Amino acid sequence: MTIESRKTSFCEKESSVVAAVIAGAISDDLRIHIDGCAVCAEVVAVCQLLANEVATAPKEARIPDASVVWRRAQRLSRQQATAKATEPIRVVCICACVAAAVALPWAGFSFLDSSSWLPDLARYSGTMDHTLAAVLTGTSLLGIIGGMVIVSLSSWYVLRQE
Repeated sequence: MTIESRKTSFCEKESSVVAAVIAGAISDDLRIHIDGCAVCAEVVAVCQLLANEVATAPKEARIPDASVVWRRAQRLSRQQATAKATEPIRVVCICACVAAAVALPWAGFSFLDSSSWLPDLARYSGTMDHTLAAVLTGTSLLGIIGGMVIVSLSSWYVLRQE
């Protein structure tokens, strides 16, 4: 590459060539000038390339309806608020799963070591009153029913939010 090829070339008819290409009407004497001038020939090539790019571009940007944008923003806001509100529930669920994972092996080993409590159970089972009404007092029935109601309502609330 020579030093002369790095020089910026300029032609006094460059602006009129650009205007003619944009208008789509190049006169005969301007066409003769373009054929003889390298700068103007390059300007025509670039203008035609840019005109093709503009022609293939969409005419106007599609802007969604404001109500659609508003509903999306509200839905995202609700989802973020729900995630923030249910975070303590998720933490408690994870803690409960960890506690269950720790308690199940312990309970299994306790059940396998049945020499301590199984004979006592067999000895007392003959003397127990086997009716459910005698075993469950009013207070224990109230506790069981209350617990079931609370578990049902909290499950419904969590499932409704998701």
